[in-house]
Amino acid sequence: MKGASLGYLTREGFRNIWVNRLLSLATIVVLISCLIIVGTGSLIFLNINAVLDLIESQNVVMVYVNDEADDYMTQSLGVQLEAHTNVLEVEFVPREEAFQRQIESYGDKADVLQGLSADILPDAYKVTVKDLEQFDATVSEIKVMENVIHVRENSDLASKLASIRNAVTYISIGIVAILFFVSLFIVSNTIRITIYNRRLEISIMKAVGATNAFIRWPFMVEGILLGLFSAVLGLGIQYGVYSVAAIWLGNILTELGGEIVNFLDYVWVIFGMFAFIGVVIGAFGSIISLNKYLKEHSNVVEND
Repeated sequence: MKGASLGYLTREGFRNIWVNRLLSLATIVVLISCLIIVGTGSLIFLNINAVLDLIESQNVVMVYVNDEADDYMTQSLGVQLEAHTNVLEVEFVPREEAFQRQIESYGDKADVLQGLSADILPDAYKVTVKDLEQFDATVSEIKVMENVIHVRENSDLASKLASIRNAVTYISIGIVAILFFVSLFIVSNTIRITIYNRRLEISIMKAVGATNAFIRWPFMVEGILLGLFSAVLGLGIQYGVYSVAAIWLGNILTELGGEIVNFLDYVWVIFGMFAFIGVVIGAFGSIISLNKYLKEHSNVVEND
């Protein structure tokens, strides 16, 4: 197509949205509904991930230091732990502090510890692991470090958390993929109604020798624009829905010691996802519907 023809057809795509505003509105409503469902699923995934991060941060490894180690050896062990690639945080817990916590944990029964001193406990390091999938390997490497006499860990919880995270990730991707194709099917059928209502216009264009590419372009422009409009409107509605849901969801996460994911932290990611899905569904929905229409009518002859 020539530049002048392309410009004309693009303007036609803009004009057709207004001329067929009722059907355009129907397409936008369907697209927004699909985008909000996808967006809600993504936000739920982000919040579940935040909860898992919180639980993982509490799943620490206690590394106990050999009593015979002097201050230099103890500090050297701390440096080794901090240098480990799968260690997120290292906190030194002196025996005096650990003994005081033991006394406090006994409460009214703390008398049973009378006559004992902090010397019965070793110094320790509280180690937070980054990747729980490498938890067992990390613990094994820590155990062989010099001046480590014992490592207390919960490998069962670590493996379960890693499995849950993987399951949530795969399920979320699967749901988004299914919703994407369902949205494409719904929108393509909605656009097909628009094409059917404009069958006289298409027939006239074909009668005067227009190629299929010439006919497709305005519909594709129309689909892209409807997708972008839907993305912008959908983002605003998603923010409103999430703000309301955050009141209830935030209370639950607060009780767990966490906090709800801030929508504004991901606003551009969500908008990018909405725009991509809206444009792809709008454009491909238009092409699929128009191609199907052209093939179904015997009076249409391919001119590509």
